[in-house]
Amino acid sequence: MNTKKILRHLAVLFFQESHTKLRSMFRGRRMITCLLLAVTFPQVGHSAEEASNERPNFVFFLTDDLNKEYYGCYGHENSPAPTLTEFAKQGMVFDQAFTGQAICAPSRSMIFTGKYPLRNGAFKNHAPVYDGTRSICHLMKELEYDVILCGKSHVSPAASFPWTIQMKSVAPSANRDKYTRPAVPIGQLESYFKNRNDRSSAPFCIMATSYYPHGERPATSDFTASDVQLTRFQRDTPRTRASEASFYQAIKNSDDEFAQVLGLLNEYDLADNTVVLFAADHGRFGKFSLKDSGLAVPFVVRWPGVVKPGTRSDALVSFADVLPTILDIAGGDPVQDFDGKSFVPVLKGQREAHHEYVYGVMTNQGIIEAHVFPGRMIRSKRYKYIRNDNAMEVVQRKEKLGQKLSPFLQLGAARHPGVPEEELYDLVDDPAEQLNLASTPAHAEVKSELKRKLQDWMMAQNDFLQEPGAMPLLRTGKAFRLDQEHPRRKSTLPPELKNSLNDSDFYQHQP
Repeated sequence: MNTKKILRHLAVLFFQESHTKLRSMFRGRRMITCLLLAVTFPQVGHSAEEASNERPNFVFFLTDDLNKEYYGCYGHENSPAPTLTEFAKQGMVFDQAFTGQAICAPSRSMIFTGKYPLRNGAFKNHAPVYDGTRSICHLMKELEYDVILCGKSHVSPAASFPWTIQMKSVAPSANRDKYTRPAVPIGQLESYFKNRNDRSSAPFCIMATSYYPHGERPATSDFTASDVQLTRFQRDTPRTRASEASFYQAIKNSDDEFAQVLGLLNEYDLADNTVVLFAADHGRFGKFSLKDSGLAVPFVVRWPGVVKPGTRSDALVSFADVLPTILDIAGGDPVQDFDGKSFVPVLKGQREAHHEYVYGVMTNQGIIEAHVFPGRMIRSKRYKYIRNDNAMEVVQRKEKLGQKLSPFLQLGAARHPGVPEEELYDLVDDPAEQLNLASTPAHAEVKSELKRKLQDWMMAQNDFLQEPGAMPLLRTGKAFRLDQEHPRRKSTLPPELKNSLNDSDFYQHQP
């Protein structure tokens, strides 16, 4: 550690008055020392007003497929992610943060565009955003930022995501039994920080995106079954504990990558002027669904000098809010053609509430187990309403009316035989979403209001399901077509339906 870093470290200890020996050392010279440190290191302990006058950097670290219940700041007492546990003590933890779709590409596209999946176009997995869509790349470049993707992409096309630098993930250099996925390119990121002042003085906005844990089960793990603390979504069996012990290693791998990114910020004296955001793209237990186990995400923000360390917020926030918030902090215009809005007032402690509602979409076309079963969701802090447009009861009602249905609609409904057309949950009394109140007379008014709000939102999103009875077969990549069998597909497609669709049978949604 160089002299500057040693002095800065001493300054932090001194101002926090957390070390008795240090206070004793400076006794009698306290005023002079404070003045010297304040002049030499004005960024240490700076005020919110001072911080707001600087051009902050940004790092958004994103893990892949993980529920917030795995993290210490959300109640896990033996979390395999200690870095996040400590990081959360330095920032604000959001208890009610949500993605708009519980699958990778739509969730990431939503973060980068500030728009829900139906408005940006990536409402199917492995799908691009609409041509001409402007993203964080365009908007932050206009503010003279370097906009960098460091790790996993899963967004397209390139014209909508013209990164200043794209640092592609690298093959793991160590034990392949423990490190099973491509790694965040820490070496490339360090080279950028090292050469940054020589190349440019531009501030940076870095998306550091991990491939972990994504359901990985490394053959070698630092954890055993006795280390496992099961989440509320799991049954306690020896098999589950053994599987989780392996999965913990994949979680730790992402946490170690996060630690390395934070370490580089410290090493290159960038931490004090960098806003760091941490999240997972969606939950693994409710992947593809509209349940909170898929849509609720861990979300923590550290903004030195502005966000009070160790705070929590129950404000209802969405991934559509990330881009407007970053623009707001950077000095740009947060009020543009976004579905989200800046939550800077929440970060500053000026406001407790944010959204009254957040929304979600479900699309099961464009995935390995492709089938027709779309859904839409609206959620307040207390209630959630879900509409499943191809539920079995919908299909049966149409058949009784004599409507001729595509066999793919019938197959899609059959995949979810017990799922009703409408679902309503009281999330305060029933956070696990087990008791459907949709047909309860006492909740008729609540359901009616949420249905109306959801319909209004669907119209604003130009949703192809806003018209009753609409149920198109969506155009996807060939591997995910309804009439094709993917090599990893578990269900069997009836032989007569293989290769039975033509290009004209598919609907291509337009903005």
